[in-house]
Amino acid sequence: MKLHYAVMAPNPDRVRFFLQEKGVWDQIPKTELNIIKQDHRQPAYLAISPLGQLPALELDNGTVLTESRAICTYFESLYPEPNLMGADGKERAVIEMWDRRVEMSYFLHIAGWFRNSHPAMAELEKPQCAEWAEISRGRAQQNIAHIDQRLASSPYVAGDRFTIADITLHVSLGFGRIMKYRPWEEHSHLAAWRERMLARPGVAS
Repeated sequence: MKLHYAVMAPNPDRVRFFLQEKGVWDQIPKTELNIIKQDHRQPAYLAISPLGQLPALELDNGTVLTESRAICTYFESLYPEPNLMGADGKERAVIEMWDRRVEMSYFLHIAGWFRNSHPAMAELEKPQCAEWAEISRGRAQQNIAHIDQRLASSPYVAGDRFTIADITLHVSLGFGRIMKYRPWEEHSHLAAWRERMLARPGVAS
């Protein structure tokens, strides 16, 4: 197999942190692409991932997986411990629910804000829409407050232990820093959770 990824990009980082928590990141064959240089839009890579998505995991039988959570699901089957996606049907459903909530209610709005307002994205996001950037900013700020409320009653996003949902939130917060948005400075439960994340070798790097 071979993993195609980029550094300092949220979806590739989601897979990277997942594999670092599994302790197998250094064992996976991989190639690094540069999104700003548009490596992912070159013919050689489009032959692997026609939509130019990163990350992409090429399997030995020719199958290509391009969604970060799908790639994590595949690696969970290969490396079941430490378990990050649920030990039984109920826990898997709860973890997926919270993972999707973080992704849909926060991460996607941070992405919309960034893609439609940051100068570095001008060549990749044509046309940028200032109105959509502002809408996305407002929704991200509103929805992170709901996640903070969740963390008031639960030490981790999906419950009592660290899971992929925490990785998704950690990546989302890191992405938001590009926009100089640091919601943990105003949400105390989020701040306490973030300190726990930064103490984990698998996500601190």
